[in-house]
Amino acid sequence: MRCLRALVSFFTIFPVKAELDFSCAWALPYVVAPLTGGLAALAFFYLGPLPSYLLLLLLTGLNHLDGLADTADALMVRERSRARQVLEDPRRGTAGIFAVVASVALALFYLKSPWQLLFAELFSKAVTVILASFSRPFKEGLGSTFIGSVKRKWPLAVPALAVVSIEYPWATLCSTALSLFFYYIAYKHLGGANGDVLGYLLELSRVFFIVSSARL
Repeated sequence: MRCLRALVSFFTIFPVKAELDFSCAWALPYVVAPLTGGLAALAFFYLGPLPSYLLLLLLTGLNHLDGLADTADALMVRERSRARQVLEDPRRGTAGIFAVVASVALALFYLKSPWQLLFAELFSKAVTVILASFSRPFKEGLGSTFIGSVKRKWPLAVPALAVVSIEYPWATLCSTALSLFFYYIAYKHLGGANGDVLGYLLELSRVFFIVSSARL
């Protein structure tokens, strides 16, 4: 129970007091996704696409957007050591701003149903756990702790992905391929992953699913 509280505390803005504990990080799609995606889906019924998606971003504490922006900035720098320095720079560059604006705009344009929000969150969290399980961190930090906690535990996230694929089979396939491709680009460029790269993956995979589920 302590670990589950820690997941809610770290991955959402809910005021849950808990010490950092990623020992059950594999449960991310089962604990956090129903909270963030469920509340956003409920808001969709009453408020529509724009407020519900903004609520979803707010519920995650905007942490994923931060990782997306930082990673996008780093991808604009060819030399790896310099790219890693840019990744740690708290200032936003042009690429980071573009990535954030483009991702939000795409999600809002293709968001047609509250179920997209719920299943997109399940998909995003499950895919991140699975890919992180096969990743190598390039520095010590929260990202390396998360990766170490989910190592060889990726099968535990497969049921969540299976549930999503039953409802949205082709969207799941397309989103998985896109998520893997864009994660590989960042992973290869930086020589591994950290918390920002995982946040980049969480954000993009959600957007990819919303777009794919609207078109297929």
